[in-house]
Amino acid sequence: MASADAKKHTAAFGWFGLLAVAAFVVMWLACIGADTSWVWGSDPISDFGVSDTDAATFFKYGMVLTGALAAVFGVGETFNKSQFGYILSGIMLILCGICMAFVGVFTSSTGDLHLMFAYMAGIFAAAAAIAAAAQYWSCGKYVPAGITIVLFCIAAASAFAYDFAHFEVIAITMILVWLAMNAAMTIASSLGNKQEISA
Repeated sequence: MASADAKKHTAAFGWFGLLAVAAFVVMWLACIGADTSWVWGSDPISDFGVSDTDAATFFKYGMVLTGALAAVFGVGETFNKSQFGYILSGIMLILCGICMAFVGVFTSSTGDLHLMFAYMAGIFAAAAAIAAAAQYWSCGKYVPAGITIVLFCIAAASAFAYDFAHFEVIAITMILVWLAMNAAMTIASSLGNKQEISA
């Protein structure tokens, strides 16, 4: 059984996951409000980074902040849990967060460099979700495992069913939903009296 202090630390890291989701959503909405020329399903989100409006600033700082928060959450998952799947998921989240921050630093005006970090962020996010889902299943947590699988399948199917702009919005939404669920589970299980969290 983990100590009370370890549980509090794990819960605190969980809040960073929720804050990462909130930061991205706020950034996204702020960019939409600032750049009314951006069209859902037609323009990639990265276009905000090269906007001639305040959306460019919102995007750059928002991506760096979101990436940093996600990376901190990943650190908590890596060092406060003992199961391999959770540790691997945490490492992937750290890498995803770093890549997200670089997406904000290197906007689409940098070309291939931006694309590289954007694709890597997506790959690491998917890997984090898959690793967590496998560990959920192994621990008998079939509901979150099933939800993760469904979210992953929706994102994967959208890659074949829609163009990139549509796929990007759907995939990011699925990632945000999974990250919020994962962070909420970390907080709830850390503070609960019935579920053991290994330090």
